[in-house]
Amino acid sequence: MMDMLKAYAHQVVSYHPAAQRDEEFAEIYDSLCEEYADQKSENPDLGEQAFLNACKPHPMKYATQLAADDSAYLVGPQFYFSFLSSLKIALSIVVVFHIVIAVVTALASGHLWASFWNAVSAIPESMLWVGAAVLGVFVALEKSGEKATWLDKWDASELRGIEDHQLISRGEIAFELVFSSFALLWILDIVQLPVMVRHDGAWIRDWAVSLPDWVWPLAGLLLVIDIVFSVYRLTRTLWTRNMRLITVVTQVLWIALLAFVASQSGFLSTQNEEAAQLLPIFENVIRGSLMVAIIIIAWDTLGHVRRLLRSGGFAEQVGE
Repeated sequence: MMDMLKAYAHQVVSYHPAAQRDEEFAEIYDSLCEEYADQKSENPDLGEQAFLNACKPHPMKYATQLAADDSAYLVGPQFYFSFLSSLKIALSIVVVFHIVIAVVTALASGHLWASFWNAVSAIPESMLWVGAAVLGVFVALEKSGEKATWLDKWDASELRGIEDHQLISRGEIAFELVFSSFALLWILDIVQLPVMVRHDGAWIRDWAVSLPDWVWPLAGLLLVIDIVFSVYRLTRTLWTRNMRLITVVTQVLWIALLAFVASQSGFLSTQNEEAAQLLPIFENVIRGSLMVAIIIIAWDTLGHVRRLLRSGGFAEQVGE
């Protein structure tokens, strides 16, 4: 069963600076447990959800109350965390919108790389304008004397099974979304990689990759999962046990697939006989790049596994 007190404490500290979260979480969680124990001694049937609904405000509101009185806010304290959450959501939507437009424009124009780059390079300017618009809205709300009434309708049932207060990196998600989208389009032969090899004054254009037939459908399926999962994570703020478990499973599959590809020999071919002598060199470069990718993915996977084991989430999921 979900520990709602722990989930509430994690949600509260997630709005505060990362350096303060561990200490604040311990204090808030201990305080919640003591207060809940006192309430439960008087009312044995009191559940954690009912306790939170009766005694605690929205986690964002509670985080605002705990913030230092002398903190500097770009927007007034009442709206500060609402402003940050709205800003993150708006900027995430901008990134997804531009990526979709970039892919559609690239496919429609026939000038794949140039069109895609033009659309993607416009992201910073759009993010600036959207950020300014969101800021303007919240400044106007504060000047008008409006209250953050949308936080008063909170219900503890909205809490999710949060086991830590680590925020999801929007930059990391954006990179994974762009990379996975391009890789999927390449596998589907919709886009072509630019020619990067020049031999004897001519560009070598007839490179071919020869791998078992099952590799491509599996890679495509994993990329589709990565894209859908990336879009889903853009709608979330904190990591959950299920999200970490999905990440671990998909990354283990990627490690296995990349390791298999790296173990293959003679997977590159070309009809240019003179350039054929370069194949072992390029295969080694590709193999080395795959090993680097495996190490990076494995390190990230170990981080997620450690957090699952620390929270007990991994054992609970396996036990189920």
